[in-house]
Amino acid sequence: MVAEAVHRLVPIVAQAIAVFGDERKPSHWFDTPLPLFDNRTPSELLETEEGKALVEQTLLRIEHNIPT
Repeated sequence: MVAEAVHRLVPIVAQAIAVFGDERKPSHWFDTPLPLFDNRTPSELLETEEGKALVEQTLLRIEHNIPT
């Protein structure tokens, strides 16, 4: 079960690294409470499937410069 959870998170982390350009920036982003997420951190959202989808959508919007 843990392996499944990790397997699901790896693409999201890889997407964040690609979007932000290095490994440090995504780490900070994942741990920062954001108004967009009702002052929750992206890491907190990764605990649910809906949250994971929201984080993925947000990263895609950032990558393509689409306002959130």
